[in-house]
Amino acid sequence: MLTTLILFLAVLLFVGCSENNVAGGTSIDKGIVALGEWKVEGVSQKGPFITGSTVSVLELGGNSLLQTGKVFKSSIKSDKGDFAVSGTALASQYALLEVNGYYRNEVTGKKSSGPLTLNAITDLSSRENVNVNLLTHLEYERVKHLVSEGMSVKEAKAQAEREILETMAMNESSGAFEDLDIFKSGDENAKLLAISILLQGDQDVAGFTERLGKFSMELARSGSWNDSATRTSIADWAYEMELLNDSHDDEPDEDDPNNSYISLREDSSSRGFAGIRENILKWGISDSLPDFEKYAALFWADNYGLGKCSDSNKGDTAVNANALSKRYGEYFVCDGTRWAFANRKTSNYEGTFGTLIDERDGHTYKTVEIGEQVWMAENLNYDYQTEITHSLCYQDLEENCTKFGRLYPFAAAVDSAGLFGDGGLGCGSDASSNTCTLKDSARGVCPEGWHLPSEDEWEQLFTAVGGALRAATVLRTADGNGTDDYGFNIIRTGDIENDYNDVYYWATSSKKSTYDFYPSFLIFHMYQDMIDSPHFQNNISPYSANSVRCVMD
Repeated sequence: MLTTLILFLAVLLFVGCSENNVAGGTSIDKGIVALGEWKVEGVSQKGPFITGSTVSVLELGGNSLLQTGKVFKSSIKSDKGDFAVSGTALASQYALLEVNGYYRNEVTGKKSSGPLTLNAITDLSSRENVNVNLLTHLEYERVKHLVSEGMSVKEAKAQAEREILETMAMNESSGAFEDLDIFKSGDENAKLLAISILLQGDQDVAGFTERLGKFSMELARSGSWNDSATRTSIADWAYEMELLNDSHDDEPDEDDPNNSYISLREDSSSRGFAGIRENILKWGISDSLPDFEKYAALFWADNYGLGKCSDSNKGDTAVNANALSKRYGEYFVCDGTRWAFANRKTSNYEGTFGTLIDERDGHTYKTVEIGEQVWMAENLNYDYQTEITHSLCYQDLEENCTKFGRLYPFAAAVDSAGLFGDGGLGCGSDASSNTCTLKDSARGVCPEGWHLPSEDEWEQLFTAVGGALRAATVLRTADGNGTDDYGFNIIRTGDIENDYNDVYYWATSSKKSTYDFYPSFLIFHMYQDMIDSPHFQNNISPYSANSVRCVMD
């Protein structure tokens, strides 16, 4: 009788153990499901990884999420970043998807200069589609950390996703990161694209990889990213992109036969977020993108400590309280949807800008048609360098070249070395030299097809806008005294040796006095409390460095 009872209990124990077998394998971890045949597909995006990039599925063992060593490999099928991987016999439903290769950079529009690796942790028992992207990569180390502290994978992923969005000032409800796609509509996809663009910023692939790694590791430990210096640098870059975006609202019509001088640069990021949007659309993967600009603005506004902006506080002002910011102390006003620089004025120009690409360095300039002339609507920023002379940045700061264009001594402005033509050959610092045979409308340092304006051509411009006195207002940037009616946007840059309240432009002139020759230049007064007509002088030293505006041949 006792023997029979013991055998009965043993059978019950065996049956109980057998019932723990799941999908052909025995699990000692709660909730772990062994898989037979499986398949997963999706897209891999920074921007999209290019054709041939490697895709790996790595088995993760149990609730520990440790790699077992079992790997299944495939590759990206097209430049859309799409992939498919299949296999059999996984001891756990949890897997790590790893993509390695070159990717398309959203900011520049070009392929990355080096490879990048992005990860995604997923549950293959409930998913056959997984997108690998920047957000799935950022959550990976955090999920592992939370699981090691006893949290389930599902709970860990939900918490990590909330923390990432919160630290990027985008803490609204969102879908699973594995479902997001930068080319699809919706706020969740807009957040992905915004974060991808913000973290890339002005970094090359090495700098971006380092930035991403530090973010990921700090997030894994603490659930946040508190690198104030890096965050502020990103915020300042993002705000600069928004300013550039606002200054290039009107774009040329590529199909307009009357704009034969217009061409578009492959890298349009010099036009801010609008240029970045154009770069991405040029890939031809989608004809629309989600509103990433909205979430980029939320990030820099949060970094500046401005608070929320909505209809409820429209018209309120706030100050940038971030002492690390280049824009520390500046005031912003809520327009009902987002924060804008409080002192910014609105240009009266309602026309369409053209675009000029300087083939020498790839730099892109806005252009504008006024009367019968076509002018550059920005100061020249070509870095002229010879043994005799070279261009300069105002106050020797490279950022001023970006804002104002470069300043040129006379010899550089007229191309005295003859790099691009003979119109100013020999007209160096010794301007009285008999070798100087300066021609009116010489090309000088201007791009091909453009030239330095002569005095007569400047006068023609003033006549077209209603005279020199009116030109002092309507050609000036919208800064209170100026209205920028024509998009010409003259801004205060100063001369290396002179007052910041004046702008000096070189003009060509073939006239010489009996004893000496001084170059001709135009003075455009930029005082805040007065309007004065621009006028020519020729008593400036050739060594002075002034701005250059070019006019089309």
